[in-house]
Amino acid sequence: MGNRPNGSCYRVLMWEEDALADDELEAWQRERAALLARMRDAGVKGARGTLAALERELRELSARAIEEPLRTREGAELSRTRVAALAGALAQEPGLLGYRIAGCSAEILLELTGEEGVDTLLRRWSAATPETAWCKAPLIEVLPAAEAERRRAALEEEAAMLEEPSGKADGADEGETDFHHVTVLAHEAVEALQPAEGRVMVDATLGGGGHSELMLQAGATVWGIDQDPAARRAARKRLAAYGDRLHIIPGNFRNAAQLLAANGVGQVDGLLADIGISSPQVDRAERGFSFLAEGPLDMRMNPDAPRSAADIVNTAAEGELADILWQYGEERASRAIARRIVQERQKAPITTTTQLADIICTVLPRKGRQHPATRSFQALRIAVNDELGALEELLHSGLSLLKSGGRFAVITFHSLEDRAVKRYFEQVTRAEIDRPEWPAPRPNPDYAARAVFRKPVVAGEAELAANPRSRSAKLRVIEKL
Repeated sequence: MGNRPNGSCYRVLMWEEDALADDELEAWQRERAALLARMRDAGVKGARGTLAALERELRELSARAIEEPLRTREGAELSRTRVAALAGALAQEPGLLGYRIAGCSAEILLELTGEEGVDTLLRRWSAATPETAWCKAPLIEVLPAAEAERRRAALEEEAAMLEEPSGKADGADEGETDFHHVTVLAHEAVEALQPAEGRVMVDATLGGGGHSELMLQAGATVWGIDQDPAARRAARKRLAAYGDRLHIIPGNFRNAAQLLAANGVGQVDGLLADIGISSPQVDRAERGFSFLAEGPLDMRMNPDAPRSAADIVNTAAEGELADILWQYGEERASRAIARRIVQERQKAPITTTTQLADIICTVLPRKGRQHPATRSFQALRIAVNDELGALEELLHSGLSLLKSGGRFAVITFHSLEDRAVKRYFEQVTRAEIDRPEWPAPRPNPDYAARAVFRKPVVAGEAELAANPRSRSAKLRVIEKL
């Protein structure tokens, strides 16, 4: 797709002039200017820790105020002619590292060569697309070589996803596709969804492709969604034999309705979500999910997400940290752990999984089988990936994706997830609602489905023996009326 970076690189995000509201842009520019001023002051004073924190805050601001609105804007898309014209102009740039043109925006990664600056390049790209009114103040970032290479690889991987037919491997080497995940409640979930020839199913958490494979074996067409590039590569390789009955979409399942609509998919026959973390994510130290081996304190399921666990641990206020540990991990010692984290990060940044685990162990001595850091690591992972927020969005859009008689299955692995699923499923399967102050029950306006199972399905003895991680799994299924 492009060269590999050698030094500092530029990332340019440009969009159509009317893609974002003026007041939103003005608010972003004000906040950005204030942050840049603080960064200049920190640089003058040599406050490297403050400077690093401000740089993270600047990235988060851009992601929140610019990138996310551009990704989620509906109905805005450059014509094929304009895309081709811009792509042709970019291809002529000797310092190009990669690019992505999606919707009404373009993300470009490049090194400068010669004496031309970014402003000159922007004018040249605009001249190549005279029918497009580009924003007057695009987002321009300077990236170190390591960050530029990470983004270049991500753009290259995404381009491969879009360009190659579904079911074909994308050229990743064997090490990248080593994503062996043991699928939990596989047969129970798939049998409940009733896949068959001619039916269209959605695997909203594709993972290694275990559930999808069973649905494909039953003759169904499957649309798989996953935000983890390693998972998508592994599933694409594993399921290559099913050809054009498999379609893989990069993205978060919270946006399932928009992602499917963008690919021309209307209502489907079945929707499956296996909530939680895959074994390869836990087992690979470099992903930063586990305290059992030293790795970077990351925990991002989507490597391109703006905020890592290290960002939260090193920048969040003590009260916010305590709230995260309590709300998402139900950790009773949340305040003491948060206080110790703040004390330790003042001495040096907390950057690895084992470093954080050791800090937690100074507050909670080990007792019994469970590691003292288990709940805290769960809480941080949920916060980093906004897992409960994503689940709520999927639940509230899931039924709209289904045809009448279509089924919605969700597998959860801890009480917070299961509580949310149980509450929503009860909300939509109750024909009437009643309150003490009412003289009689009333029709439930949300009534739209029936429960397929009276109680959640759990793993049997054979599965528990083969895969101990299945012990906390619960499967709930509803059918749209």
